[in-house]
This record gives sequence, structure tokens and C-alpha cells, in this order.
Amino acid sequence: MDPPRLADSAISSLINGVINGAISWSAFKTSASVPLFMDGIGSPGITALGNAATVVFALTLIITCITFFVFRRSARKSSVAPAALRSMPFVPTGLRIAALNTLLVFGAFVAAAVLRQRFVGTVSVSPLVATLVVAFMAMAATVFAELRTKREMLAAGAATR
Repeated sequence: MDPPRLADSAISSLINGVINGAISWSAFKTSASVPLFMDGIGSPGITALGNAATVVFALTLIITCITFFVFRRSARKSSVAPAALRSMPFVPTGLRIAALNTLLVFGAFVAAAVLRQRFVGTVSVSPLVATLVVAFMAMAATVFAELRTKREMLAAGAATR
């Protein structure tokens, strides 16, 4: 049960980037330009980062839960995994990790939105750039959720020895 590596998340992050990029492209492709963000947090309309925020929150929660079960299953098959990791319950441990990961991402998005609103006005980009922003954010959310979940599980397993 080695510490997680960035390369371990490459395939799943690429898949999520392609899927969410394709979904975003279908929403953005008919527009001449897409606002990357607006000068107000509560501004009406679709923005690339508004779309990305929804994707990131959902993916972080979902990927954390999936990673918990996959990593625990791998630990159960491993002869070197600590017993605490092999028998780790989803409730409350996995659910706590999922909630913390999602809240951390939410807090980062809100903080960035407040700073962006304060210092930058409305910025518009092409539909392709807007799509790439959403795809990149989906990839980043996948990597974040997988790495943080595995690290938290290993730490929780080591703490209960």
C-alpha cells in the first residue's frame, strides 16, 4: 500500500476530461463567445467556470466515493495492507472523506470567485477555450479526489493501528 502517485490518476482524469469536455462542447458550440466568468457572483447566464464548478463539485463527491471502494477492495486483496484499511467502513470514514473533499473544493471555488469578482471583470472566451477549461477542471477534480482519498484512507488506517 504505497502512497498514491499522480500517474495513478492519469487515465481516469483523462476520461473524465474528455467526457465532461464533450458535454460542455455541446452546450457551448453554438455561441459566438462564452463568458469565462462575469463581474458578479450572482450574474445570470451560463459561464465556463460556472459550468466547471458544477462539474467539479459533483465529480469530487462521486470520484471520492468510487475511489474509496476501489482502494479498499485493493487493500483487501493485498497481504501487506493494514487490517484497519481492509475493514474501513464507508460510514462514517468514507463519507467523511467525501464531504471534506467536496467542501474543500467548494471553499476554494468560492474564495477564487470572490477574488476574481473583486479584481477582474467579465471575460469572454471562444467556445473551444470554454470547453477546454471545463475539461481541465474535470481532470483536476479527478486527480484531487483520487489522491486525497487514498492519502486520507492510508492515514486513517495507520492511525487506528
